[in-house]
This record gives sequence, C-alpha cells and structure tokens, in this order.
Amino acid sequence: MDFTARILIVTHGDGVAFEAAGRLNRAGLSTVQARTNEEAGIAAADFTVEGVVIDAQDRSFEETVALAKHLKAIAGERPLPILVVADIDENTPGEDLFASVLRPPVHPAQLEARLQAALRVALMEEEAVQRRKTIAALGQGSVDSEAPAPTAGPLSILFVGAAAPQFIALKNALEQAGAEVTAAMTSFTAFDYLHDRSFDAIVLNALGENEPAFTIVAAMRRNTRLFHVPAILLVNSNTFTDVDEAFARGASDLLDALVDEADSRQRILGLARERQRHEQTKALFEGVRTAAVVDKDTGLFNPSFFARHLGRMTRRAREINRPLALAVIRAAAPPDIEKVYRESAQRQLGGMLRHLVRAEDMASRLGTGAFAIVMPGTTKAASQIAATRIESVIDCTAFESGNEDRPFQLELETRVVELRARESSEGLLQRALDKE
Repeated sequence: MDFTARILIVTHGDGVAFEAAGRLNRAGLSTVQARTNEEAGIAAADFTVEGVVIDAQDRSFEETVALAKHLKAIAGERPLPILVVADIDENTPGEDLFASVLRPPVHPAQLEARLQAALRVALMEEEAVQRRKTIAALGQGSVDSEAPAPTAGPLSILFVGAAAPQFIALKNALEQAGAEVTAAMTSFTAFDYLHDRSFDAIVLNALGENEPAFTIVAAMRRNTRLFHVPAILLVNSNTFTDVDEAFARGASDLLDALVDEADSRQRILGLARERQRHEQTKALFEGVRTAAVVDKDTGLFNPSFFARHLGRMTRRAREINRPLALAVIRAAAPPDIEKVYRESAQRQLGGMLRHLVRAEDMASRLGTGAFAIVMPGTTKAASQIAATRIESVIDCTAFESGNEDRPFQLELETRVVELRARESSEGLLQRALDKE
C-alpha cells in the first residue's frame, strides 16, 4: 500500500512539540505542522494522520478540547490518539479526551516516548475489537465492540530510595488520592518487589546522586516485562544537570522536588493511568484467546481463525489507509533428526513465537514448518526488523535431538511482504509464501 505515517504537530511556535518533530521524523514517523486550528483541520483531512500533538501552552484548554473533538470527527472510525502539552489542574473538564496530557516542563524525548506508547495502545484497542468481531463471525461467541476493559484496581506505585522529606510528602499525597504506595529503601529490595509484583509506576529518588536511579531505569528498559512501566525520577532542579542523560536512559518524567507535591502527584498518576490502560488492553487480548481459536499444541491462532481474521485485517487496513505486513517463517530441522524430535521442535518454536510478537500481532502455524505473523500498522521495513529480531532469538535456541551431546538448531527462511493497494488477503498470503 502507498502509505506515509504522519503525525500532526499543532503549535504556534518552536517549542517542545516542534523539537519533538525532528525526533519523530528520525524514528520513521514523518510529521506535518499546523500553526492554526484551520491548518490542523486541513492537514487532518488531507493526510493519513496517525496521531496528533497539540502544544496548548499558548491557547485556552477549552479551545484545545474543541480542536481535539474536531480532529477526531475528521478521522471518523480511524483511531486517532491525541497528546497535549498543557499546564492544567487535576481533573480539568475534557482531560479524558486525550491519550496523554503532559504538564510542562516537557523534554522532546519524553514527548516522543509518550506518543509512541499512545499509538501502540490505540492500535491494540482497535485490533482487540476486530478480533472479537472475527470470533463472532466464526460463530464462536458473541461480540460487543463497546465491551468495557477489565476493571482495574487502585493504582500501584513503587518508591525506590532513601526516605527524604520530599519522598514522604509525595507518598502521603498519592495515598490520599487512593494510590497504593510501596517503599523500597535499596535497589536490591526494589528488584525483589519488581520480580514478585506488578506496579503502575516507579518513582526513584535521585536527589543526592544519579545512581542507583539511572542504573535501575536502564535495567527496566532492557527487561521486556518492565519495559512499559513508567520510571519517574525525583530531582532537585537547581543541581540536576543530566536531563538529556536521564531520558536517554529511559526515564519517563522528572519531578522537581522544589515544586509542590500536587503537581508531582498529577504527573505520577497520569503516567500510572496510562500504564494501567495498557495492561487492561493486553487483558482484552487474552480474553479472545479461547480454545475455539487457538492451537492447543503451540498457543498460536489456528488456521481457521487466521484465514478469517487476515481477511478482516486487510479490509480494515485498506479502509483506513494503514500499513499491514505479513511475515512467513519456514523452519527446517537437519534431515538426520528423528521425526518425533522434529515435531517437538516445531511445537516449541510455535510456543516461542507467541511470546516474541506484540499482543496486536497475529501469529499462526500454517502447516508443517511454516508460521505466519501478521503485523497491523507496520510497514515492511519495520516488520523486517521485527522478523530479524525473532530470527536471532530462534538462532540461539538448541532443540533436543535424543542425544544429549548433540542438540540441533532449526534452519530458518523468512519472507516479509506489505499489503498492496487493492490486494486481497489471499494474494498477500500467496506472495509471502512464494519463494523468489
């Protein structure tokens, strides 16, 4: 398909939203800028806008809300997460319209990360609805596209570091807002908690020194289970000079200890709610993984669901002009491996694939030695990167051969294709299966 991802940046000047545009362009999300509401409406109508960033620091929040509603109306059925940079009070009317509200000061890297997360959640929510529709079409259950997400409990916050007075004041403010707060005095205790429990946000004390806060944040970003958990640093703005380094390590936000705890509380709770929404959406995906649509040997979707849902995904991609990529992975064992061990390796590979793809991706076993992964909202280039990452993990895996001194590895062949204009799901799959 002819497709260019576009992020609409609505800003009057050269502030943080404008600075973030350069980072987004380098990340593969090309941007278009609008200085007025009228220009924003024209851009949203003319381009395939995937997301919007509005700098509302020089406009009223009421005007920003009206603009967001107008842009969503132009988008129609297409998901359109909107982020806003605005200095507003807690629970301001209209705040729930936005995927994220960032309160100044905002770093360009912070804005980029929040937008990427919002795009991901919007795609997940859309795909969860589409999967329920496919299940209903197969006669495997009823579907309600407006079904609520699983009920979330109280927000859970982990504090890490020495119990400074600012820490204690912020802890009390969060608990008064209904959050559950757990304190870990050392990094060792913190990792024990992170291993055993799930938290919606983590606040780290960086008032005296950057370490161990920087080390913990970097470790979280290398951990798939903790990657999306917001990590927030409490700093003294008069002495903290490593802002760029903090965000490069993976910090989600910086809290100024010189600012009253009400502002810090808003920033923490906002990030925690976004994290909880992400987890609720993941739970929706698990809800559609019923025995009727899942292959019991691998945990991947079975061929009947795959065929029906691929048709729905291709139609949806064309309707809203969104990219769709399909990767086919062929895996072959050495010819001298006994059949029982070849089949066991194929089942293990299927189980691995389920955990190596995103929740919104659809992975299925096509037949002996062939697996398919459909990636919505993803270009061929991005899908090729994902396929290479998956291959690298499988290449490092040794499978049992019956001889404990001679495990074997699977030989892989991967082909990635992207949906073309007016192409059917059958044509897409055939191109992926063809060997060039």
